[in-house]
Amino acid sequence: MTSLKNDCPSPAGEPVFDHAPIESCPILLEARHTLSKARDLRKALRHLSRSTRRCLTCPHNQSCPSINYFKHAIDLAIEQLTRQWNLDQY
Repeated sequence: MTSLKNDCPSPAGEPVFDHAPIESCPILLEARHTLSKARDLRKALRHLSRSTRRCLTCPHNQSCPSINYFKHAIDLAIEQLTRQWNLDQY
């Protein structure tokens, strides 16, 4: 597995499915696709975050409906993932 950049720690150890044949596990292909999509999402969110730096000089920064919508949507998605995967248990 390639390590992710930007101060995010890598998961402990190497994933068991990294070089295993796809037939060895019924969820292997889906897990690989999910990890790939997670990397893409992380990159897209990083770009969005950089883009919002331009908002700092905007007079409508605090009340911007677009920024407020995206912040709320991201918070909601994180909350749902946390609940669904019991991440608050760690």
